[in-house]
Amino acid sequence: MNPDERRSRLEAARAQAEAGAAAEALVEAWAMLDLAPEDRHAKSLIADILRHAPASAPVERLDGLGRLLVDPNVEPSVIARAAWHLLSRQGQPLGERAADFEALADWAENAPIAARLLEESPVTVLEAERALTRVRAWLLMSGRWAGFPRLTAALAAQARWNGGAWLISPDERERLGSKPDAAIAAAYFPPPPPAPAKSPFADPVTDSVADQYRHWPYPAWSRVTPPEPTTVPDWIEALDFGHPSGLPAAADLLVAGCGTGREAALWALRFPDARITAIDLSETSLAYARERCRALGLDRIDFRRLDIHDVAGLGRQFDFIASSGVLHHLPDPEGGWAALAAILKPGGAMRVMLYSKVARLKVQAARHRLADLLDRLVDADLLREARRRLIEQAPGLLSSWTDFYTLAGVHDLLLHRHEDPFDVPRIVRALDRLGLELLAFHLPTPFHRARYRGEHPDDPGFRDVEAWSALEKRDPFLFQGMYNLHCRKPRS
Repeated sequence: MNPDERRSRLEAARAQAEAGAAAEALVEAWAMLDLAPEDRHAKSLIADILRHAPASAPVERLDGLGRLLVDPNVEPSVIARAAWHLLSRQGQPLGERAADFEALADWAENAPIAARLLEESPVTVLEAERALTRVRAWLLMSGRWAGFPRLTAALAAQARWNGGAWLISPDERERLGSKPDAAIAAAYFPPPPPAPAKSPFADPVTDSVADQYRHWPYPAWSRVTPPEPTTVPDWIEALDFGHPSGLPAAADLLVAGCGTGREAALWALRFPDARITAIDLSETSLAYARERCRALGLDRIDFRRLDIHDVAGLGRQFDFIASSGVLHHLPDPEGGWAALAAILKPGGAMRVMLYSKVARLKVQAARHRLADLLDRLVDADLLREARRRLIEQAPGLLSSWTDFYTLAGVHDLLLHRHEDPFDVPRIVRALDRLGLELLAFHLPTPFHRARYRGEHPDDPGFRDVEAWSALEKRDPFLFQGMYNLHCRKPRS
């Protein structure tokens, strides 16, 4: 089969996935990857499908997942989650071996995929974390860790990824206190990221948020799955049914609140002709971002420490602005949004992602269980205590949120210094107030997009705000991953 034929088959498979047939699309994507093991389009499609349907990986593809886990062109966290689900279905290591600590340790020491999973990405499946936490305790308390050097090293790598999130019993603490220099100790207490000297912001809320990310840079990541390269005008015109945007291919793009740089990397890979500036409050996060993006060959991103409210100080205007999960943490979300709109060129577009007040009800329920912790000074022990309570009292409440599996993620999810979520009417009011036109509202999964198209064939652009509200009322946790919309500044 020639490359054009494979590409055509992959495009058909992607359409199949978009129609809600994830399992069938995944079979076809794997078949195309078998024919051309270096085909990045097949890898990208497999990763996209597994991101939304991690439990859909076929059992016979475990070795293939192991290869993708270390592939430089695939985001490891997506593959790792799918692999843990697959291992759970197979009964190993989480089934019959979970109560046999030595058997589980033997498997993890000798199965190549086990070390890869622990070394490449945080474990984000609670059943796997529980089993591995128990085997870590067995290694420590039995003194057997020296006989499992690869597993011990992999557990230390996992601790660096999750920040030391796994629960620790009093007996383990006592044993670690008597052997603080043992190799197994690194599987419990990873070194903290270097935090630069504090440089305060005038606004107390802004300063508090900046201080949080100075100590707890978020999120942890290493690689991304490169998106299909395009240009800013082609991207916007695709959302606007082909109407010319008037934007340049060599666009000026701002990532407002870039955190540790993952989003900036994705935009840089998607728009290779764009000039990208990325700003954030935290120098710790920016240092992480520079290091990760440099490793991906993305030296052209200009990272700067800056408050969104002060973006006018850049002295520039932008063709495209991306702000993901940031505005709702500002002391004045609409004021920050207005500051971004003011530096958006006429005809320019903006992608905004915002917390849903309704979808965050699960988080509020979790916080209710942690009420006595919310006013305490946040440290690693406090974050582990928050995790302990939820794992013991309500394990299903937040276990599907990947943020629950790292200490920085738990801080961001449950104990953030400031949060002001939105609802659909508030978004509409903000767009009207700022004079921005809605380009598209994005639904989170292929299944939801397919269902929407079937129910609203007259709204192919997903622009009916009444329909968004109706969807959220029917499925209150639809926007658990945030509202996601594109808007545009009119030319006149």
